Amino acid sequence: VGRKKLEKKIMNSDQRIGMVLGATLAAGTAALLMRRPQAAAAPLKHIGLPRARACPAVIHNNTVYLSGQVPDIPTLSTSDIAEQTRQTLSKIDALLLQCGTDRTRIVSSQVWVKDIERDFEGMNEVWNAWVGDDSQPKGVRACVQSPMAREHILVEIKVIAALP
Repeated sequence: VGRKKLEKKIMNSDQRIGMVLGATLAAGTAALLMRRPQAAAAPLKHIGLPRARACPAVIHNNTVYLSGQVPDIPTLSTSDIAEQTRQTLSKIDALLLQCGTDRTRIVSSQVWVKDIERDFEGMNEVWNAWVGDDSQPKGVRACVQSPMAREHILVEIKVIAALP
């Protein structure tokens, strides 16, 4: 009986030593990982004049993010969906150029139209001419109906593009 108790104490002692060594090893590994130099965060580059709510474009990790673009405000009440789409896409072209890329590098686009039944066809006709024929690369696109920030805005477009 005494021998079994002694063996049990030795086994319990070995288990405790193993647990202490394991905990010490884990703590040491964690400390080393915490001291490992971290990669510097990629800088953000803001393009365009800052606005009250958002910057027109931001470049991060070789990707260009544009804020939603709308047509020229002074001509809203006198322009139809085709003209508003042309104006909006022209603004997108200018911003992409300012960022060092172009529409052939668009990865993703989001389009909002005020009335999808009335406005989709006119917007889509201008869009198709803008992105080019079937041989031109194109990104993915979503188009939905949405109320707009101003009464006469019929379209808003936001894109994400890659830098060359």
